[in-house]
Amino acid sequence: MSVKAEKQFYTKPLFILSALLTVVGLVCWYLQLTKGLQLTNLDNFMTWGLYIIGFVICTGIAAGSLIFASSAYLFKGMAEYKPYSRIASFVGAIGSVIAAGLFIIVDIGNPERAWHIITNANIASPMFWDTLILSAYVIIGIVFTRQLIMVNEGQKEEQALKTISWVAFIAGLLVMVTSFVFALQASKPMWNNPVEPVSFLAAALVVAFALLIILFSTLNKSGYIDMRDEQLAKIGKLAGVFLLFELFVALGEAIIGVYVGVGEDAEIIHWLVAGSGAPYFYVELIAIIAGMVLLFSKKPGSLVLGAAIALFAIFMIKYNLLQAQLLNPLITYAGPPAYDVSVGAYIPSLIELGISVGIFALGVMLVIIGLDKLNLGKKSKAKQSGGKSQNSVTA
Repeated sequence: MSVKAEKQFYTKPLFILSALLTVVGLVCWYLQLTKGLQLTNLDNFMTWGLYIIGFVICTGIAAGSLIFASSAYLFKGMAEYKPYSRIASFVGAIGSVIAAGLFIIVDIGNPERAWHIITNANIASPMFWDTLILSAYVIIGIVFTRQLIMVNEGQKEEQALKTISWVAFIAGLLVMVTSFVFALQASKPMWNNPVEPVSFLAAALVVAFALLIILFSTLNKSGYIDMRDEQLAKIGKLAGVFLLFELFVALGEAIIGVYVGVGEDAEIIHWLVAGSGAPYFYVELIAIIAGMVLLFSKKPGSLVLGAAIALFAIFMIKYNLLQAQLLNPLITYAGPPAYDVSVGAYIPSLIELGISVGIFALGVMLVIIGLDKLNLGKKSKAKQSGGKSQNSVTA
């Protein structure tokens, strides 16, 4: 990679923009801390909203990134992505995990209560399992990234990565445990579904691969890495396949619920496909189909657009998963009519949006810093001094 290309990539505007958005998030969080969660559009029904969606998506990015990075050293069909595994591992270990943890902190309302997760830990609680998994992602991701850098610099043999690669791969698959927070709630029929764990894994792979497509395309244009269009297209196809699975899940739930027309989840499905939630459901379907079509394209521009739409599609899937169930409880609360029936749909407040954007911006800042300070996409100094003048990244 040329010095000129490196300087072009590390321009200040992107970092400054991320920093400004992070400050906006901090200001919004301060307002929420001082005024309370009443500044959000969460209520007695919609107890989980944008923050939990952000948590699920960031956890998925962490898991999917570790699966991508480890697969390069476990499966021959993915070996061509070894030069980019350091970037994927770092994204999974740092940026996304920290963002996921922050989403839980802001969702709690009072961050001083966060320590209760440890002091009052209930080992039978799926939320406790999520805490362990996130902690494991940080540790495994850091160790894995460090090992990858050492191999790139010639300090270790590639064969030494076998064990840590399997550990990272299995840890990534455990993102299915995140779904247990939803799937194990018997009082919520739409969530209490055995397909949820597999759906969460598919969604994790979609968001991770989609984000990596956008990141790799950007880094490729800057000269930080050298990735062929065919390699980018292959990631797009993988993301498209998993997005197709999510389409089957969404349509399956809707068709079965409408056809049967009775049961605990009948009203929920009706609300989603023909009631107040219908506009959001059909936006979800359109986004899934559009993202899937573009991800199967071979053109880098179409792939990046498809990746962005795919990220939005997964957001809508989780958005509808939450609001459809929470706004249609089996047992309503006693009290005034406002708490007796569900009205309309859930739309996040500006405070929720500001905090969420700030958290994602912080994740972007961390990734930028990692790309700048660590040897993630460049050739090792030892290999650079070997006399080869090529710009491609070597494993």
